[in-house]
Amino acid sequence: MKKLSVFILMLAFMAGCAQNQGTENAYNQESRDGTSFINNDLDRTEDNDTLDRTFSGDQNPNFINFDGKRLDNQDDINHARKVIAANEGYRPGAVWVNGEDMWVTAYRKGMMTNQEKSDAEAQLHKMLLKALPRYHIEVNVQEDRT
Repeated sequence: MKKLSVFILMLAFMAGCAQNQGTENAYNQESRDGTSFINNDLDRTEDNDTLDRTFSGDQNPNFINFDGKRLDNQDDINHARKVIAANEGYRPGAVWVNGEDMWVTAYRKGMMTNQEKSDAEAQLHKMLLKALPRYHIEVNVQEDRT
């Protein structure tokens, strides 16, 4: 039994080593003084201007801006409240921001069924996501009892 398990182990080891034999031609390799180097230049030229480009928060509104110019999210909170107030029948409540997450509470007059509540949350979520695409937004609609 031991001989069979040793034989199977050696067979598996040799099969694993054989996998690397054909991969030398898969890469452009250069040989210098007996050392192999992989050439991954991919036909880039030095005058190509795409090497200098980087993405920043100014180019994509979904990127969080870490350059220090924006210390608080009060503008986004005020914008979320304006979006809710623009919908007739809704009153903005608490708005919390933590990193890329935003929790929004809105109040609606009258009694609501569960279906009406989920429809109202979906409608506000769609509008808020359109207005503030950089956040993951959770919307909670409650009955306004004032």
